[in-house]
Amino acid sequence: MGQSMRFFADAALPLDAIKKGLSGEDASFKIDGGELSRGGQLLAEIEINRPGSDLFDDEIAGTVSKLQYFVSAGSAGNAPQVIQRVQGTQAVLAVQMLDPNAMELLGPFWTVLSRLANGLWEIEGQGFYDQGQLVVPMS
Repeated sequence: MGQSMRFFADAALPLDAIKKGLSGEDASFKIDGGELSRGGQLLAEIEINRPGSDLFDDEIAGTVSKLQYFVSAGSAGNAPQVIQRVQGTQAVLAVQMLDPNAMELLGPFWTVLSRLANGLWEIEGQGFYDQGQLVVPMS
């Protein structure tokens, strides 16, 4: 499996809005059953969780717990601000890359997400990013 990441968005991220935005950027993109492909090439699996679902609640609680560890360990940095933003999340978009070149190939997807919502990215093995800047390293 490729890289795993989650986007903690400040807006609901309706799937229809993502699909519409993608078709406007590049008609070769398709989202079907949680699979994101471009020109028939499967690039990633995506899942959107929103308030009210157990998965959403578990994701938020687990992420806050992970960040609180950094605070209690004395290496807080930006963790308190990130905790506050995670707690205000309106949707969590999980992305599992299936292709090693997916990051670049998904350029239009990242563009659409940035138009629909502000938020924080958690990249597995790296940490939390805000507007491309690492704000809480997790290594």
